[in-house]
Amino acid sequence: MEAENLIPIDELEGDFDHFLQKVEGNKRIFFTGRFGIGKTYFLKEFFISHKNDYEVFHLFPVRYQINRNEDIIDLLKYDILVELLNKNKDVFEGKKIKGLTDRLALFISFFREEGSINGFLQWVVKSGNKLAELSPDPLMQFLGKLGRPLQDLLNIDKEFQKFKKEYQSEDKKAVKKFVDEIKEKNISETDYLSHLLYTKILQQKGNKCSVLILDDMDRIDPDHIFRILNVFSAHFDGENNKFGFDHIIIVGDIKNFESVFHHRYGEKTDFWGYFDKFFTVKPYYIDNKKIIAERIPYLVKQIKYEEDNLKNAIGESGYIKLLLSEILNRALAIDMLNLRQLYKPITYTFVELKKGVFSQDSFGDGLPKIVDIGIKLLIAIFGSDKDVFVSILQKINTSISDIENNRHAPYEAYIGSMMKSLIDVQADVKTQWRNYYFTAPTNLHAKGFTVEGKDAVQAKFFYEVLIEYVEKLKYRKSGH
Repeated sequence: MEAENLIPIDELEGDFDHFLQKVEGNKRIFFTGRFGIGKTYFLKEFFISHKNDYEVFHLFPVRYQINRNEDIIDLLKYDILVELLNKNKDVFEGKKIKGLTDRLALFISFFREEGSINGFLQWVVKSGNKLAELSPDPLMQFLGKLGRPLQDLLNIDKEFQKFKKEYQSEDKKAVKKFVDEIKEKNISETDYLSHLLYTKILQQKGNKCSVLILDDMDRIDPDHIFRILNVFSAHFDGENNKFGFDHIIIVGDIKNFESVFHHRYGEKTDFWGYFDKFFTVKPYYIDNKKIIAERIPYLVKQIKYEEDNLKNAIGESGYIKLLLSEILNRALAIDMLNLRQLYKPITYTFVELKKGVFSQDSFGDGLPKIVDIGIKLLIAIFGSDKDVFVSILQKINTSISDIENNRHAPYEAYIGSMMKSLIDVQADVKTQWRNYYFTAPTNLHAKGFTVEGKDAVQAKFFYEVLIEYVEKLKYRKSGH
């Protein structure tokens, strides 16, 4: 996707930076917004532009849901470790013995079965390049299949290669030296790896603030979401957390979580009494509707199309552009549109805009075909389901105020184009459709197709016509 098509975050950056920096004690943050509204994009762009202030570990724990509670934190540690290595592959390097003992300690801390350090060293020397895959520990075998660089920790270390050579030559002093160094680190402690990561994260961040982002929590199955959140909460509780992050940001749609919570535990159960343990001060609500709404007309003009005859229809004042801008803006206002949907036709060429979908051989049929193409494109944007689109249109219609100003464009031309497919319309003759009365102009596609009567709102008239037009599949008449 071209950079100029993206939603600018400038207006929100300062507010979020203030929320992080100035709100006292703001250690745990729940970053919330509707699914697909651009939470991940905003966070990535924000921390890229503030890279001198924050050291960010951005994780996506959706795969944790297939694991037991006792494995979840192990996976979290592993992902933090990989992020650490991606940032600084030499983070476990050190002069002579220190770097190697850190690396060996790191490996030993991953193994939950009992065994002597001597035995572990012997196993490591003999196992070669497939350390994780050869482990008898099921968790380590799983981690090895992920293709992450854990098994490289020892193989790339010069000190370890020197030790391996000495060990294979049966130099017992070398073994004793390493064993003594490792024992001094108290690796037998239950959570040595957490302590090791704590010290390395502290070393890596320097003068910056360290931030752990747990993203895409919306994608976790409802049956697992609260189980995983509770595991996280147990390890991130208190003033500090076991990894020493300055901020921990959990990302998801809090309204969706509330809905799942009440579905599982009942409507009268206190959601906020339970959920406030996942943030220190208050949730941060990302509100970029205004920015997206202002951007929609421009984004619609960036839609990819192959049919050259649609250039003007998608252009500045084109009928497809005006139709899409109208409906997408109203859908956004009632939380029925997200950025993922909005970006789809910009990223991909939809079949509705392929070559051959429209020709101007007959001028009289030009507008109806363009209207139909616009409707097909909207159905595709909202999920390729006609009934879903109708449901959205009905909600939009309900949201329209009876005192809304009568805006004639872009309704009139579309109403005329659709209405002649629904009923017999005669020009300059007063006609009734449902509870509406109108007089159609001589040219059914021209301005002047207005509705009369009490509480008549042009927008409501347009949406009711559009709903029936879609329900009766009239948009298919110019091809599927």
